[in-house]
Order: sequence, then C-alpha cells, then structure tokens
Amino acid sequence: MTAIRIPKKEMTTHYMKLLSKYLFNKPRLRNVLEDPNDPNARLLLLEETLAESDLDSRKIDGAGPKTVAELIQVDGLQVTSAHVDVDYSYWPAHVVLRRLLPEGLEVPSSFESVGHIAHLNLREDLLPYKHVIGQVILDKNPRLKSVVNKLASIENEFRVFPMELLAGEDNMETEVRQHGARFKLDFKQVYWNSRLEGEHYRLTQLFNPGEVVLDAMAGIGPFAIPAARKGCLVYANDLNPASYKYLCTNISLNRLAGKVLPFNADGRAFMRQAAAGQLDLAAAETVLPADTKQSKQRNRQQKQQSAASTLVAQPDTQHAVPSSSHRRVFHHIVMNLPASAVEFLDALNGSFCPQVWQGQQLPLVHVYAFAKGEQELAGVRARIEASLGGQLDEEPKQHVVRDVAPGKIMLCLTFRMPASVAFTNVMRQDKRQKTQK
Repeated sequence: MTAIRIPKKEMTTHYMKLLSKYLFNKPRLRNVLEDPNDPNARLLLLEETLAESDLDSRKIDGAGPKTVAELIQVDGLQVTSAHVDVDYSYWPAHVVLRRLLPEGLEVPSSFESVGHIAHLNLREDLLPYKHVIGQVILDKNPRLKSVVNKLASIENEFRVFPMELLAGEDNMETEVRQHGARFKLDFKQVYWNSRLEGEHYRLTQLFNPGEVVLDAMAGIGPFAIPAARKGCLVYANDLNPASYKYLCTNISLNRLAGKVLPFNADGRAFMRQAAAGQLDLAAAETVLPADTKQSKQRNRQQKQQSAASTLVAQPDTQHAVPSSSHRRVFHHIVMNLPASAVEFLDALNGSFCPQVWQGQQLPLVHVYAFAKGEQELAGVRARIEASLGGQLDEEPKQHVVRDVAPGKIMLCLTFRMPASVAFTNVMRQDKRQKTQK
C-alpha cells in the first residue's frame, strides 16, 4: 500500500493530524510503521485504495499546501510503499466463517457464554460444518475453552438438554459471575441460561432486606443467591440432585450459610409444607463457608445428621399447628419453570395454615410461563386461576422477559395469593359446619 516516509519520527504526530482523512484505518492494525532502512524515520500508511497518482486531488485543510502531493513536495517527504501482513489471527469469526461456509448459508451471529463454555444452537443446514464453526469460535474467543451444540429441546424434568462437544475441552464444570455473585455449575447436569441475567437482577430488586423468599424451582441459585446477598432469608428448593449439589456449593462460595436454606424435593410438596408452616428446617443443610478446617468438620457433621431426613409431602386436608420454631411466613414465592410452573399452582390451594398466617399478608407469587401469540397472552389469567382452583383478587402484573422464538415469549406473572384460595379447605369446613347447624 502507499505510504509517506517521514524523515524525523518526532514529526509523525504533526503529519498524522494533517493527513487524518487519508490514513489507513483498520481496527487493531497500526498506520505508523518503523522504516526498516532508517531507525529515525517513520512510514505513514495511507488508505489501501489510494495510489500515488491520487495524491494531487486529495485536499488538505488549513493554511499552507493545499493537496497531499503539494505537502510532500514542500516538506521534502517521500512517497513509498509498505506491506501489512494480515493473517488468520486478525479476522473476526464472522468474516472467517463467511469465507469458509458455502455461499447462501447464514453465518451464526451469536452464542450463549456460560463461563468458559460457548453454547450454540445450530440450524440443520449448518450441521455438516459444525466442527469448523466450533473451532473458529474457539480460536476467536481466547477466554473460551469448550464449544458445545444443543442436540434437542429440553424434554426432561430437570431442564437439561443433550449436547455435543464441537471443539475444545470436554469439561462442562465452570463458574459464572453475575452482579457480584459466583455460580459454579456443570452445564451438562443442571439448567442455566446466561440470557436471564437481567431478569435475575430485576426480580430480586423487588425483594426488601429482611423478607423471606420461597424459591420453589431454585436451580443452582440464580434468584436465591442474589436475594440472600440483598439481606433476604431464602428457602431454596430444586428436584434435581445435581442442582441441589451446586446450590449448596454456591451458598458456600458466596458465604451465605444460614441465609439460604437448600432443599432437594418435589416442588409441590415443598410449597405445601412451606405454606402450612411445616418445612423441616433442620433437614435443610446449613452450608458453611469451606475456608477453615473447623467449618468443614461442622459441615460434615451436619450432613451426617440430616442424611436420613427427606422432605415428604404432608396431607393438606387439615392444618396441624406447627411448633413455634417453624412458624415462618414468607413474602415471595418464585416459580421459575416456565414450561410448567403454572401447573404447580394447584399446590397452593388450601395449603396455608390459618394459625401460621393469622394477621399476616399473604405472599406475592412470581410465576414464569411461556405464551404463544396474542390469544395465549390474553388467556394467562384464566390459566393461573384454573390451576389455582380459584379466582385472583386482581389482574396479575405481566413482565415480558424475552423472546424465546418467533411468536413465543417468556413472561413473569406476579399476583398476590388470594385468601379465598389459600384457606379454601378451612372455608369449606366452616361452611360445612354452618350448614350442619
């Protein structure tokens, strides 16, 4: 390419200002090079499309020479040529893939980052080139160590999906940081979606310090951990044993022992017992910070003591008054299982113990759901009431979390638990007694 030789390197900045409109300007590439023939000189690179014959027509602003050619002549500069080597390391992934993939195929434009893992969801027409795509993404993102592709939709109760390794290390245990919190996880064994970071933050901002949060489908703790960091007490539950394991790990990593109490149980049983004031808090492992031998020993002892304890659903037809130590009301219920969380609302019907909740405000319920099209969106309240087995006191607040697919959105629906549903068994019993009289 065309270059102008500056005999004194001290004058380089001066000429760069004069010729700024015509300089070579590419990201991560220099437009000033050392002169291989003179250590005191510099080569100022011009636009790659500019030839020496073009310099007569390139005007310069200000007093003095009016064109680049005139400036070169007046100041005794020299037009020369220079070479800039641009190899594979320079080009971004989308440029490389555009050259490597057959014409007509759409280049993958984005991927989800989960710690050191890149998660792709390749279309069928790209599958023959999946390993090339994986390797290019790995090459162009130094912090990544593994690239995986989703093989099928989530179809199991633990919300994990089959995946294949396209490039890099076959190591799916990683760590993610969100808003100052640390989350360790095995991407093959637990559910995690980095695209929900904003939603994790939004919802936890609704919680006030000192409130109690019931997280019924807690996963590894994306809501529970930040809520506890904010000063809430969190009862966090997940059915997946692997999620429970990493939830306990993350409680320890974030030094939240005693602020997040983890459970490994069915979501319905968990919510019923919590509403009835019958959660066995002693069975919830109190995860201690694992930075001292003493705390590790205490952790082992508590694990042994609680190993035989399991959370078993209790009949909710009658509400036995729990011991005073277990009378803990809660202010929020989080149900982050959008494919089916609404169906779990039936667990709250008649589950609230009047003695526990006497004089207390019933909790806000934050339930996640998917909706396809305007018709499903309009019918959200009806879905909630059908599952609850009763009517809401007011219209639920709707927050659109994200677009999941064309015409399909993820929602968070928030409503106050209605007393007519919470205490329905007691109300039926009272009505029966009045009828008998």
